[in-house]
Amino acid sequence: MTRPLLPLKAGALVFTLLWTAWMMWWSGSFSSANVVVVALCGAVVGYLWYRAMRWQFERMGMLPRKDDSTKAS
Repeated sequence: MTRPLLPLKAGALVFTLLWTAWMMWWSGSFSSANVVVVALCGAVVGYLWYRAMRWQFERMGMLPRKDDSTKAS
């Protein structure tokens, strides 16, 4: 069984963690409210990055399209 989306999901997770850490460092404030807001924003940004990269990779033919994987031969 192949999992073509596994590297993309791992990349999205790494991107989310790095983006969140960068925003925490850049803001300079480590209050609990700031940590919660930046963590939520990091989750949203990571998810949007994943969706954008998945769409782009499907468009380029590097990933199977959604309708290709549901066909039963």
